[in-house]
Amino acid sequence: MVKKSDWKTVEMPESVEKFSVERVFTDEEIGYIKEGHKPEEMEDKWFMYYENGCLYFHRSWTGFCIYIVDLSEKGRLNVTVNRNPEQYGEKNIEADRILLNILIDRLLKQSNKDAGLMKKYLEMKRQS
Repeated sequence: MVKKSDWKTVEMPESVEKFSVERVFTDEEIGYIKEGHKPEEMEDKWFMYYENGCLYFHRSWTGFCIYIVDLSEKGRLNVTVNRNPEQYGEKNIEADRILLNILIDRLLKQSNKDAGLMKKYLEMKRQS
């Protein structure tokens, strides 16, 4: 199980935005979430860990906290996203929803579902 102390992390800044995502997890998926993810190579850009009912997503190179996902409400993920422009440049909630789902799918070992989501995400990035 990955712990916060396994990586250099920077706390979420005061400048944040909140949104929610409708998503239900099986018991097996909750197990994967609680395991977290520690990068093993430079190309892996995310460090993820579970603590006190929340899933934390940090950029692996900088340690900046980008997402905090509160898992306490069944079927609804309450998300806090970093909006400090010096730490994270995204401003579009819909792009954040897509990227967050892609990252969760990877954590759940379901990255085969991501092709359509990634295409949609990249299209949004091109348009912004």
